Amino acid sequence: MKKKVKLYLVIGLMLLTMVLGACAPAVTPTAAPTAKPKPTEVPVQPTAEAATLPEITIDAADYSYTTPETIVAGWVRVILTNSGQEPHHVQFLRLNDGVTVEQFEDALKQGEGPALAMTKQVGGVGAVHPGGTAQAVLNLPTGEYVILCFIPSPADKVAHHAKGMIKSLTASDGDNQAAEPTASLTVQLKDFMFDLPDSLPAGNTVIKVINEGPEPHEFNILRLEEGKTVEDVVKFLNGEAGGPPPFAPVGGMNGLDVGLSGYAELDLAPGNYVAICNIPSPKGNGAPHFMLGMVKEFTVK
Repeated sequence: MKKKVKLYLVIGLMLLTMVLGACAPAVTPTAAPTAKPKPTEVPVQPTAEAATLPEITIDAADYSYTTPETIVAGWVRVILTNSGQEPHHVQFLRLNDGVTVEQFEDALKQGEGPALAMTKQVGGVGAVHPGGTAQAVLNLPTGEYVILCFIPSPADKVAHHAKGMIKSLTASDGDNQAAEPTASLTVQLKDFMFDLPDSLPAGNTVIKVINEGPEPHEFNILRLEEGKTVEDVVKFLNGEAGGPPPFAPVGGMNGLDVGLSGYAELDLAPGNYVAICNIPSPKGNGAPHFMLGMVKEFTVK
């Protein structure tokens, strides 16, 4: 299991660095199951309930977070800004009851596998490029959390959390009566596909993301560079193409355990995009889910 998790961290998350080298062996992805497209829905304006959502702003630098140490439990809007020179994301991990931050950090020194076994993945804001901003709405039960960035630096391949990009915080009871936001559409994550329309409207879009599993999944969004396709993304990740990455990460929803949901609040410019899941699969000998078909190209117009 430890070996499989490490493969996820080296292959899957290195996607988001936009600087993957040619060290990964070529893997031919299986064809993604064809999902029946849903009608494109016009984005709706946030409801009064959504407007009352408590917000926290997290600034991601190279290599640290600036964020409150205490938040109110419940539905919370998380706004991630990247003031660094490398791509960054923020993953929220709720520590299992009885697990301390010190125990988690000690386990993390042994490897990400033992550390993740002590937590529940409750989402986060997907990677954004330097200077970018993205946001998501998460349901955070009371408890102790760690937030961290798993993305490795391009120069030394060391994960950002090992360079200090990890922080603990507490979600406590409070007067948070905010309801869930109103979604423009719902995207279901399954083994191994996205139930996602082929086209989305440009502008602000609120997407409810539900992990129907049975494996953990994420919903990360990459904007394709002009003239590039999903095939170019896969070739780049397989080390079959050099040069700059054919995409830029623009947010989404980080890892969710089975049965959990959250909201990706996106502001999408017209163009071509890819939805992708990088989490490794035990069924697929540790291969990231996008290699098993969980990658989908869509347009925004």
